[in-house]
Amino acid sequence: MLPADESSPKGPIPVGIWRLNQSRSRLLSAKAMTLWILQNDGQELAWVAVETNSERGTQVISWRGRYGGPSAKTAGAAAIEARLTSAPYEGIRTEGEFPGMGSFVEVCTLAEDGKRMVCRGEVTTPTGVQHYLEDFDWVSESPHRL
Repeated sequence: MLPADESSPKGPIPVGIWRLNQSRSRLLSAKAMTLWILQNDGQELAWVAVETNSERGTQVISWRGRYGGPSAKTAGAAAIEARLTSAPYEGIRTEGEFPGMGSFVEVCTLAEDGKRMVCRGEVTTPTGVQHYLEDFDWVSESPHRL
């Protein structure tokens, strides 16, 4: 399992728009991404992501799930099934399945006074465990409130 990053402050990830910092990230495949967290109220998390791959193909993915609740599937281009396995004050811990790759665990926590969100993940594939890091910069508050 992934170790906790003790240097990151604990706390719920704020609602708003986050942009992937590609230079600080270590990805499984090259991409640009903007993540819009629509809801993170302690009971439920909802987000929309726009990803562009290295061939300039763009996909929109959305997901909604309950903390401690059952698995839920993403809507959009990718068919990822995942569930939240943390309390909101611990950040966001997601466990699930990447189609065609294997099971994954991802833990997102805040850094730098809430202006960065760092997501550390690992995927268990038939050939072994692959690690990734998605490092996001805060862009703005959400222009939309649920």
